[in-house]
Formats: sequence, C-alpha cells, structure tokens
Amino acid sequence: MKTYFLFLVLLCSALVGYSDNLKLSTPVLYLENGKATAVFNLSWDNSWHTNKNHDAVWLFFKSIPANGQAYHINVLGDGHSKVADFSDVPVDLGFETAPDSVGLFVFPKSAFRGNINVTIKITLNHQNFESINNRNAAFRVFGIEMVNIPKQDFVLGDPDPSAQNYGSLYQPTSHKNTVSLCRLKSETSELKIGMDADLFYQKKEGYEGDQTGVVPAGFPKGVDAFYLMKYEITEGLYATFLNTLPNDWQDLRNITKEENYERDGGSITFIEQKFQTPYENKPCKFLGWEDAMTLADWSGLRPMTEFEFTKASRGNRKPIAGEFPWGTNNKYLMQRMPDANGVLQMNNGWEEDMLSDDNLAYFGASHYWVMDLSGSMWERVVSIGHPVGRLYTGSYGDGKLGSNGLATNTDWPTGDADAGGVGFRGGGFYGYNRAYHEFNPFSPIAYRPYGGWHGVNRNKAYGCRLAR
Repeated sequence: MKTYFLFLVLLCSALVGYSDNLKLSTPVLYLENGKATAVFNLSWDNSWHTNKNHDAVWLFFKSIPANGQAYHINVLGDGHSKVADFSDVPVDLGFETAPDSVGLFVFPKSAFRGNINVTIKITLNHQNFESINNRNAAFRVFGIEMVNIPKQDFVLGDPDPSAQNYGSLYQPTSHKNTVSLCRLKSETSELKIGMDADLFYQKKEGYEGDQTGVVPAGFPKGVDAFYLMKYEITEGLYATFLNTLPNDWQDLRNITKEENYERDGGSITFIEQKFQTPYENKPCKFLGWEDAMTLADWSGLRPMTEFEFTKASRGNRKPIAGEFPWGTNNKYLMQRMPDANGVLQMNNGWEEDMLSDDNLAYFGASHYWVMDLSGSMWERVVSIGHPVGRLYTGSYGDGKLGSNGLATNTDWPTGDADAGGVGFRGGGFYGYNRAYHEFNPFSPIAYRPYGGWHGVNRNKAYGCRLAR
C-alpha cells in the first residue's frame, strides 16, 4: 500500500511544465452517464495567433498503474470547452482533435498575443476505461508546445553555388556555375534524385546520402500544414516520459547512465524513485534515436523530415545566400545562447514576449517562430539520402509502445547502427571550449553535410524535435 501511495504522489503532486512555462494541473476525471470527462487548468506563456500562423499545445492522456505499462486514453472529436479564463486578455480558444483520436491541439483560434491561463473540459473515450482499475492508477494529462506550419509551397536549396560543398539540394541544370532551386508545390509529388532528375546534391564527405532513388508521393514534403514542436525535447519532458514507464523499459531509456553524462552537461537525476531535473526547459542532451522515437510513439507524434525542417525554417520566403532560419545570413546577432548550466538564455536580457518578425536574428527564431532550429542541438530528421528514409510515410505514434518498450511504427527508421534513414540538420553546440566553423554551431538552412548520416547514438549535442 505504501509503494502505491508514493507512486501516486510522485505522479500527481505537482504541476507539470517543460517548455516556456507550460503548466497542467492534475486533472479531475469524471466517469458518469456513460461519458468520460477530464477537467484541469492549462497555462502557457507567449502564445500567439497572427495572420501568418499560430502556436498550440498538444494534449494527450494516460492512465498509469502502479506497476506495468500505461494505458493511452483516446479523445473524442467534440464536446471540448473552456470552463474558465484567467488570462490577462480573454482568449478565443480552439480545439482540434486528431483524426486518430490520440490527442488534440488547443490553440488561440483568433488574433491573440499573450499568456494563456484557462480551465478546460475535455471529453474522452469512455470505453478506454472499461478494462482499467481506476482506483489503482494515476490519471494524467501531458502537454507539448507546438507551432502550426501552414500549407504553403516553399523552396529547397541555397542560391549560392558554394552551398553545394555542404550537400545543399538543387535542381540539376546543364549550365555550369548556376544553381536552379527546387520549389516544392505539391505534398504528393514524386521526386527523382539524380544528375538528370528533379533533385540532386553533392557528396563531398560521403555523409550527405546515396545520390539516387525516388522520394515517393507518401513521403512528408512539408507543403501541407503540419505542427512542429516549438522547442527541442527538453529535460523536463524526457524526465516526465521516463516516470511513466515500467522499470525495465525505464532502464532501456535511461540516458543518465551514459559515460560522462553529468560532466558533459546532463542534468536529469533519479532521486526518491523519480527522474527529475532542476532545468525543466533545458534541451535534452544524450538523446539517442531510439530514445526520441519511443517518446514520439508514447506522445502520439512522429519524426520530421528534412524537407519539413526546411519549410519550418524558411517558410515561403525567397531564399538568400547562406540563409539561416531567422531569414538573414548573419549569425553574429544571436543572443539566445546556453548559460553555464546549458539552459538557453537571452544574453541581452530580453524576454521571449519581445519576439517579433523584426528581431528573429536575436532570438534564433524561424520564419514561423519555431525556436532553436539552428545553434542548439543537432536536429535529427528522416533523410532522403537513404532507401529506408525514403520509405517513410509519416505515420503517427498511437501512444502505445511495443512489448519490447520501443516504438511500433514500421515506416520509421530504426535505431540499428547501420540501418540508415536518419540525417542531421541545423548544427550543434558542443560547448564554449572549442572553435566553430561554417556549419557549427549555426548552420545555414540548406547545408546538409550530415543529411544522410545515420547517427543514432547518444551524444551531448544530439537532440530531436517531433511533428504531427
């Protein structure tokens, strides 16, 4: 009895927050008249809805027994509502349930800029509770801040021919010393890779890809609308994820056991039967590909592709030579940098509520206000440079892990060392005690010197962010 009580207290005693002050109170679960309803408080800072796009919070629910695998609870398509509004300015709140019912997006659905603080009521699938002993389980809601990337065509590549030395994509041309950029106009277009095809890239170091193949119609291009995590996976999110796993699965995903984890900046610890960190919003170091993909399946999200990385960075802007995600080729204005603890801070003292389209270069924010796509952790993507990556169809996690505690999506690249399908974009910050160069720690959007490198291991500069 004492073991269960401790487990319940650890799961439910505190507000959960792991990105820009996102907080979720412990939900009250009502099972009455054949219906299931969760009521809880949701708040997050620096939300927006502009003419360009909006941010959102992805919400999903689990019933977690004292021992064993968590049960994922699906969401109904309607019946959600705002119960009370404590925001400084009342917000017109929107609810968008995912077609597979794994979770839902909550967002400001009309013009808004500010902090959101509301009580909401979410309707759940009552049948999901029929096989659960609710008296011996902790019912939880989880949230992740996301950014809406709207439907728009966009351009791959860089107008500077020298970008090809770093694997930049381009449309082959018979004219020497010119670059023909490739505009993606259709989500379902089929793209052939080759010197006489739709798309090509140089292979200077051998990590850019195999320079061949076809990117099928089903490969996520980024033309259609999608959501992308506003921030990289944080230590707070990863610790929360670990605390929901059975002990044997927890051990597999325990990144704190890596050699030099603490020395190289990892801050997650295991204290009083709970993983925790003093830096909830700190980018999570030492994420292996399997770690990130297990979290993706658990949360109902998926990995992003390298096309989607470009779209989230550039949007529909006209490319310029050496362009970074913030829309200029100047990296020296950057103020958002890791402090001594590895937490990203603004060196000039600015707060994130000052972010605007006019100062993206200081915040390192993309066209759509996605944060840290360059200069923080290497962004892992599904690559077009390997047959395994090109077979990716963008399936979503369903919240349920396999019997081995791993993601179950068969179209996702695996964590096997030589399996292929993963690539890196954006550059990575390894610390202040080294010299940097053309694509580290800040990498221009189009540079992909490791665009086809299957680096699935854990490393202090390897991170991930997820999409839906």
